[in-house]
Amino acid sequence: MVDKGSRSSNLRSKAEAKVSTTPSDQSELTVDQAKELMHELEVHQVELEMQNQELREAQHHLEDIRDQYTDLFDFAPIGYIILNEKGQIDNINLTACSLMAINRTKIIKRPLSAFMEVNEAHVLFIKLQEAFKNGVLKPFELEIKRNDRGSFPALVQGTVTKNIKGQLQCRLSMQDITEVRQARILQQQHKALQNEKEKIQQYLDLAPVVFLLTDKEHKIQMINQKGCNLFGYERVELLGQNWFDFLIYEENGEEDDPSLIDFERKIKLLAPELECKVRCKNGEELIMSWHNTTLLGKNGDQIGILSAGEDITVRTKLEEDKQTYTDNLELKIQERTKELIKALEAEKRINDLKSNFITIASHELRTPITIVMSSIILIERYNSLGQYDKSNKHIARIKSSVDHFVNILDDFLSLHQLDKGIIQINKEVFDLEPFVQEIIADMKGLLKKGQHIEYQHTGTKKLNLDPKILRNIILNLLSNALKYSNDQINVKSSIRLDHLKITIEDQGLGIPEEDQENLFSSFFRARNVEHIQGTGLGLSIVQRYLELFGGNIKFKSVLGKGSIFTIIIPIS
Repeated sequence: MVDKGSRSSNLRSKAEAKVSTTPSDQSELTVDQAKELMHELEVHQVELEMQNQELREAQHHLEDIRDQYTDLFDFAPIGYIILNEKGQIDNINLTACSLMAINRTKIIKRPLSAFMEVNEAHVLFIKLQEAFKNGVLKPFELEIKRNDRGSFPALVQGTVTKNIKGQLQCRLSMQDITEVRQARILQQQHKALQNEKEKIQQYLDLAPVVFLLTDKEHKIQMINQKGCNLFGYERVELLGQNWFDFLIYEENGEEDDPSLIDFERKIKLLAPELECKVRCKNGEELIMSWHNTTLLGKNGDQIGILSAGEDITVRTKLEEDKQTYTDNLELKIQERTKELIKALEAEKRINDLKSNFITIASHELRTPITIVMSSIILIERYNSLGQYDKSNKHIARIKSSVDHFVNILDDFLSLHQLDKGIIQINKEVFDLEPFVQEIIADMKGLLKKGQHIEYQHTGTKKLNLDPKILRNIILNLLSNALKYSNDQINVKSSIRLDHLKITIEDQGLGIPEEDQENLFSSFFRARNVEHIQGTGLGLSIVQRYLELFGGNIKFKSVLGKGSIFTIIIPIS
């Protein structure tokens, strides 16, 4: 601060300089005028002294205010930063320096963006541009570095003003919101837990059994609507009540030791299953069967019990043996589990069959078409060369492929008609022996080299059945025998008074034992014949046809030795 003497000396020098440059009046003053002038000068001097005193007092007051402002600025509970239009820090309070863990001398004139990541600096740049344009820095959040020791989330906001030089500057406040964020997260978690609790309560309210949640002091913390309705209370009447004191009917008298009673209660709740009497609001007593689950905290200590209860009053009165009920209940659960397992296995088989169908159908339908197309190309080539005699073999291949294609479509059509139940049985009387011989004759075109079919019939010959369906049954069984065998096929038929029996035996590949249980499933093929053409529909169609007749099919097969298929159809 400049002292009073030096200030007066400066003023004296300036005054003398001004007087020396001012023209003086050379006229002489009278004594009275001089006295009057001296009086005025003395009064003026006194006024000046008073003004100087006021100025000194004002200066001291301003210095006090400045010190107070500096203290308020530096020790404010939040950080304050003054930025110029370039984003550089013109001033910063001690609180902001403390938040950023950096000395004020090391931060003045540096850009604020130097203390944050690139993406955060980009956000600050955009916000400052908007602020210098609109005059207001709207609140937003930034992640600011803490002197290369991590960072902290800050809420930033401010206004744009002009300094004494008329330059724009942004006065912004910076507040560490780490705790705010944590509180926000806790609030969100609490809200999520509350929502989850409400959802759980809604689900529990829909449950057909009583759900009850008690804390470690046996006080009711949650109960579903089923429990409220069963016991006759509103939920608010039950929450916070001791489960034993309010609901449970006990035989203990007042003379019993309270600590012993509490121990017995804990033992009951820790038991996985419990049966007890419950008092309803109307005085009625119900016998409840409870299943208890102990709830543990993070440290492994017990925090409560979740109990699922069922009213067994009527059942208890009707059943004399509770163990029988428990056994029946366990058996029912096992049966349902078995049913579920069977259903899952059935679904898996269906999915496997669908997959097999797509593979088999695409392969089986493509094969005859490919043969037809290749044969047509070769016939065209032979015809262009005039070699017509070579076309006959390929024409035969085309006919065979078309027949194969038609057989596949017939299988699909037969399966479709069987599934829809649109096949009708049209019986007529015919002679079985020539009927079977005609089928065998039709199959001779499929015989491999060295193959032949032996047929033998016993009993009467006349039969009253649907010949078309019977023909399809025999054709499917006989074509399978020819396909999977290279030797003799034995066909035997017999008609008795009440049934028709036909047996077809081959010495072929046989059927693996693990595949035999699925042999009559649609699209199923044994693993040892997957390389041989076939749709996996033949035996399924045979079985379905036999069901129309009220008949059945049986088989015996040994892998590598052959198979025997026997069909029996009632004819009485």
